[in-house]
Amino acid sequence: MAAFDYDRARATAMRLIAKFGQKGSLRRITNSGPDYDPVQASEDFPCSLVDLDQSQAHVADTLIQRGDRMVYLSTEGLSITPTLADRLLIAGTEYAIVDIQPLSPGGAVVFWQLQVRR
Repeated sequence: MAAFDYDRARATAMRLIAKFGQKGSLRRITNSGPDYDPVQASEDFPCSLVDLDQSQAHVADTLIQRGDRMVYLSTEGLSITPTLADRLLIAGTEYAIVDIQPLSPGGAVVFWQLQVRR
């Protein structure tokens, strides 16, 4: 049996997110300087994403709150790996990243699934 081609799946995911999604930015905030007087700087990394509503069926009795969004984040052109400390900018609105799940069968990240909250 031939091995599954994860690079092809990644290319398909990137193409579909680019076609049906929108542009956004992943904002990373870094601290520099001494601990007693740190200087914060932010850097935005452009990305492609699909912004979806969370199903109300998932809201009851879970960690998902009303108003949370589910985002599929493309790996295309993204030079960093998203972390919980990052922020996601969608249409000018900044969201906190609550959860990150990579879709990475076979070790190759096809796309990132994020739960974000205002």
